[in-house]
Amino acid sequence: MAIYHLTANIISRARGQSVVAAVAYRSGARLRDERYGVTHNYIGKRGVVHSEIVAPRQAPSWVRDREALWNNVEASELRKDSQLARIIEVGLPIELSADERIALVRDFVDTVFVAKGMIADFCIRGDAKNPHAHILLTLRGLTPSGFGPKERRWNGKSALKEWRSAWASRANEHLARAGHSARIDHRTLEAQQIELTPGRRVGVMRAQRGDESLPRHLAERIAEQQRIAQENGELILQDPTVALRAITQQRPIFTQHELAQFLRTRTCGVAQFDSVFLAVTTSDDLVALDSDAGSDSRFTSRDMIEAEKSLIRRASSMAGRRGQGVLPERLSAVLGQFALKGTERCEFDYLVSEGDAKAIVVTAESKVTLLTAARQAWDAQGLAVIGPQSLEQCEADWQQGHHLLARGTVLLLDGSETIGLKPLERIFAVADKARAKVVLIADSQRLKAMRVELPFRAVFRQIGLPVR
Repeated sequence: MAIYHLTANIISRARGQSVVAAVAYRSGARLRDERYGVTHNYIGKRGVVHSEIVAPRQAPSWVRDREALWNNVEASELRKDSQLARIIEVGLPIELSADERIALVRDFVDTVFVAKGMIADFCIRGDAKNPHAHILLTLRGLTPSGFGPKERRWNGKSALKEWRSAWASRANEHLARAGHSARIDHRTLEAQQIELTPGRRVGVMRAQRGDESLPRHLAERIAEQQRIAQENGELILQDPTVALRAITQQRPIFTQHELAQFLRTRTCGVAQFDSVFLAVTTSDDLVALDSDAGSDSRFTSRDMIEAEKSLIRRASSMAGRRGQGVLPERLSAVLGQFALKGTERCEFDYLVSEGDAKAIVVTAESKVTLLTAARQAWDAQGLAVIGPQSLEQCEADWQQGHHLLARGTVLLLDGSETIGLKPLERIFAVADKARAKVVLIADSQRLKAMRVELPFRAVFRQIGLPVR
């Protein structure tokens, strides 16, 4: 099943590391290390599926030569304890095909790193059960004569948080495009309100085979993982809904086989797995979605069914609420500044009309003009506009006590096509209680590419302006 995994580390001379050696090993390449006068040859290394360099468009051609790129990085660092490169490792969804995984990583590095001026050299490794990517990133910006000063803004904790969130967002979008309902979440299990204890990542093949010659630290790690799995299994036996809440965070709809996969990693031994599997599959909170029985039948949880009902009920109720529309006399000045015609004018009238819940599907080209005009209309009415912003930005603001919703506020929620059922239901619950106005904004091209049923589509069918 798709799982979230992202780690970030620095390759540094202070640890006796060479960036040329690190790149050659990970990409399965033969590279000459000019600084140390040695050649690192890993051609034919098993497990390397794909490698490529992604650089800013204006970058000189030599940066796409792996040997030239990383020897230049080494040459630009003069200190004996210099930091040489950043390495990001991500786990790839097993649900995606090989080509889809390449497209996902390429999209991620291009939009998150290369767009900021970094050069990314990534490779995809592993078999079908453990696909993952290594992304090596430069620490200095490019100048016409080579590498310039180090970009300190790439080193902050806020940047790492942004990358972690962006990986989940990009992976989930690509999963939806490929027709999969599986999702990953960058937040901790505690933040997701999942009671299970996170397992220890062993990640060593001989450890997974049970090799008796394991080093002590690996044996201790395996023992700890078994203890955690045992405790998780006992917790699920006491309350099977714990497992259902956890699996529906990853897969709102799942098969019996996927449920078994999920439980195997959260139980210890065959006996406990059998007991836990029986407890979950006979729970009243497990809901079968298919009429015919069998291992390929689809399931969800009663909690998810109730969340969907609550979301639709709240959206319908809020859409019919009056009191936060823009009066006609305040619209004339706004309309005089914008040449809104046809569909754009219909969307504008819909947004600024009565009703505290709106859902629109727009093109990237029309979104800026439409929302700028609507913002001016809401400002003229005395409403405070928040956004447009993503779900992650919204929840981060609330945690810090910023941009809290109240009557007289309008929340513009961008990227609504990627928001899961429970988070979307939570947004509407908060807005409903505060008597605020919520506007869901979805990108038409991205929505069209997503080949699965989405919570946004259910809301849009209920309250949205029909696409023309």
